[in-house]
Amino acid sequence: MNELLHPVLESLRIGGFFLYKALWSILFGVAVTAAIDVFVDKDRMAQLLGGRDVKTTGLATVAGAVSSACTFGAVTIAQTLFKKGASAESTFAFALASTNIVFELGILILVLLGPAFLAAELLSGVLLVAIVYLLARATLPTEVFAQARRRMQEREGEGEFGFVHAGQGPWWRQLATLRGWYAIAERYFRTIGRIYKSVLVGFLISGFIVVLVPGRVWTTLFPPPTSFLGVLEHAALGVLVGIFSFIGSIGIVPFAAALWVGGVGFAGVLGCIVSDNITVPVLNLWRDFYGAKATAYIVAVFYVAMVAASALIEYLFRAFGWLPDRGRTAVALAQASVRLDYTLVLTLLFLALTAALWVVRRVGARAAGSGVAAARPAA
Repeated sequence: MNELLHPVLESLRIGGFFLYKALWSILFGVAVTAAIDVFVDKDRMAQLLGGRDVKTTGLATVAGAVSSACTFGAVTIAQTLFKKGASAESTFAFALASTNIVFELGILILVLLGPAFLAAELLSGVLLVAIVYLLARATLPTEVFAQARRRMQEREGEGEFGFVHAGQGPWWRQLATLRGWYAIAERYFRTIGRIYKSVLVGFLISGFIVVLVPGRVWTTLFPPPTSFLGVLEHAALGVLVGIFSFIGSIGIVPFAAALWVGGVGFAGVLGCIVSDNITVPVLNLWRDFYGAKATAYIVAVFYVAMVAASALIEYLFRAFGWLPDRGRTAVALAQASVRLDYTLVLTLLFLALTAALWVVRRVGARAAGSGVAAARPAA
């Protein structure tokens, strides 16, 4: 009995440690996403992102980088921008940057995988945008995406991000009002509701992979990349593993860390991390917004770009001697424990923020309900 129970408990311990190390950065990312969504004027942004030139795509990349690390949120905001007039190229750049060139995701990668993977993720994010831009400029089926835009505009509603408005005026004035904080709290908990299953599944699976999957499984699927084709195979398989992991957003990072400990090569792990824009659940969202034909094009272009970027980054890091030692992550897992350090302090702070936003949400909902009741004429 103990022989069966011990691996399960050890898997849960490892997965729980991954979650503990990542929790504060996840909550931080959700808070940033909520605040930006409340205070950024998407109509104005869509107008700025209407061009198909390099400058506009660069602006979309910057906008995405300061936006969201939640894949579902990023795709939803991107379709809102596209519907309002943003070009397909800048929409792709926004979605890719929102999930690959963001501060909070970088923190999580640094914590679980180290500085080399952080640098690789940021560089691959820029490469992804550049490769997808070049491919789209050469091959974009403009009529397919024009039909997708018309279909979006004909559908009622503006998506889940339009249900509460903070009000008028500069963001710092709105932050001094209950309505502003209520809008942030609504989006904060709506985003948590959207991503928590993916996050929990990602951490749970990562624990079981580290403990239960023998290293020979990964060495069989991912033989040593001793040639260009070997590196390309690692990148291609890594992206595919990420797609069919059913894990998106933040949850893909601990899953990738488990692959790294298991023996998967650098390009394969990086490919898994950057795959979150086309994982199976996210593909359903793309298809719902853009239709089957446009989604098929997005998958093809994104997949080619993800494989190419991951392979190129590995060769770049090989040339400069930057490839990391996988033993660092394995040692961190062996010594996994909760201790008094920055992780504990930041986790407690962001849990306190979550509790405060929950109170604001309750108070704001009551105030809104009272306002509606007061506005109704007497019977």
